Amino acid sequence: MDWFLGQLAFVYTVQSVRPATIVDKIIEVWVDLIVPGRGLGENTWWMKGWRSIEQSTEKATREAEIRSDLWNWDQNHPSFHHELIVRYLAGFLASVLARSIYNGIRGEPRSRYDRRH
Repeated sequence: MDWFLGQLAFVYTVQSVRPATIVDKIIEVWVDLIVPGRGLGENTWWMKGWRSIEQSTEKATREAEIRSDLWNWDQNHPSFHHELIVRYLAGFLASVLARSIYNGIRGEPRSRYDRRH
């Protein structure tokens, strides 16, 4: 039964997930991680404003680079599109989660090698 629930969760998730939203969020988080934050020496309002402009520009540049790399990937590997990868990974995670929840509710799952019934 857990196999069936895993397959059902996979198929439903692959069909219903919106890869563009997930990719946008991943890019946003990644850019926030790789672009450094504010530094020391920003004690005047002018320097704070200048650094904020620099940071916004660098974030926009990095995001454009990442999106360009994704577009190049899609052109070079049309059968392995990045949105397809996102759909399959989301489906896999949903399948694992559904099976884990089912086995947790059902109790201790029997090992397939344990032949004592």
